[in-house]
Amino acid sequence: MNVNSKTSSPRFFNALAQQLPAAVAKLHHIEAEALARRSGFLRRTPRKILMPDFLKGLLALAPETNLSLERTASVIGLAAQTTYSKQALGQRLSHQIQPFLASAITRLLGQLSSAVDTGQWLGSFSRVLVQDSTVEKLPKHLARCFPGGGNQHGGDYANLKIQWICDLKNSAVEQVSLSGFTRNDQAAAPDILEVARPGDLVLRDLGYLVSGVLARMVDRGIFFLTRHRHCVNFHDPRTGQPFDLLARLRTSRALDLTLLLGPERVPVRLVALPVPEEVANLRRHRAKTSAQRRHRSPPGKDHFCLMSWNLFLTNVPASLWPPKAMVAVYRLRWRIEIVFKTWKSHLGLRHLNCRTAALLELSVLTKLLFCALVCQICDVLELRSTNGDHVRLLRLGRLLGQCACWFSALLLGLSVSQWLEFSLAHHAFYDRRKDRQNYYQLLTNVGTLA
Repeated sequence: MNVNSKTSSPRFFNALAQQLPAAVAKLHHIEAEALARRSGFLRRTPRKILMPDFLKGLLALAPETNLSLERTASVIGLAAQTTYSKQALGQRLSHQIQPFLASAITRLLGQLSSAVDTGQWLGSFSRVLVQDSTVEKLPKHLARCFPGGGNQHGGDYANLKIQWICDLKNSAVEQVSLSGFTRNDQAAAPDILEVARPGDLVLRDLGYLVSGVLARMVDRGIFFLTRHRHCVNFHDPRTGQPFDLLARLRTSRALDLTLLLGPERVPVRLVALPVPEEVANLRRHRAKTSAQRRHRSPPGKDHFCLMSWNLFLTNVPASLWPPKAMVAVYRLRWRIEIVFKTWKSHLGLRHLNCRTAALLELSVLTKLLFCALVCQICDVLELRSTNGDHVRLLRLGRLLGQCACWFSALLLGLSVSQWLEFSLAHHAFYDRRKDRQNYYQLLTNVGTLA
């Protein structure tokens, strides 16, 4: 077998192996103790476990499927070269673990030294920010902390919603937050204002379309591209009268015009491009199926008619983007869907410790450390590619998910055999209990029971 083929190039392996120690080194430069103090997670000077070592232990644990309290405490202790009990960790989790780990993720996975080549249509923007969310079902006992979508109807549901903002251009995580399902995307739409700066471009799905938020983005010099949402009102900028979008589409092959959006009368550029009939029919079928699944009324006739078009809203001027640029640029938003699929299918995001809300937060944010690092590693490998090979995130995620021992050992500065030796010594044996016999004790004593 040719081990030097493009799929197993030593150059790429070396780049991958260098990224993990680099991440560990960065843990000592992100002011982890200051982040912990600002979030309320750390209230006094630590005597045993320093915050960089705390994060290092969590990162080493991130690829594993079952983050028990005992396992987590022992690995954090290994990272700090001391002992750490699960009782001490349990007490620590009573503090603000979510804001601390969320801020640590954004600081640890900041901008790369070189940006990904984004082409002429994105070259004039400082950052290309994508905001999106993903949902995971939780056990019912967590419904009070993470309420699900059916709770308003008397049900007892629990759902975790992860809001994620990242910069595609510089491969950076900008914000992460956890909530229940009842904080929907429209409620989370203002989150982008905490992150975006003048000159940035924001890509979001129609679920985040809130005219008041768009008005504030326009005022701040932030650019956006989003899809149109049915029932959003437009006005003609010349007459101030309501604008009948559907009537105009019925007499036009395509549109590119300036309108005023919502009660704030936000000036936006509307671009409408027709789609093939089979695409429109597929959209209608999915809309009907979704309505039936959620026990809702199907979309109306006007809504179905609008599905024959790609409808985009932006404040990027026509001098910078022709209409065809909308489709090409908005397609980049699909990257976040691939990221979420990689997390759930290959990087263990669904394997969460749901015993308590605090353990859930620790578990999911530890997983997100790993997931975000894998995404950044993918971009680093892509930047180092010189022969036209492109790294596929789904495949890289699957491979790194399968190599959890190697990943964890390298982060901790151990060999794989040393990591396995530690794991066997601390987690492969029965707990010693006076009130219960284990299998081997029962097997040994079976003859004495007569």
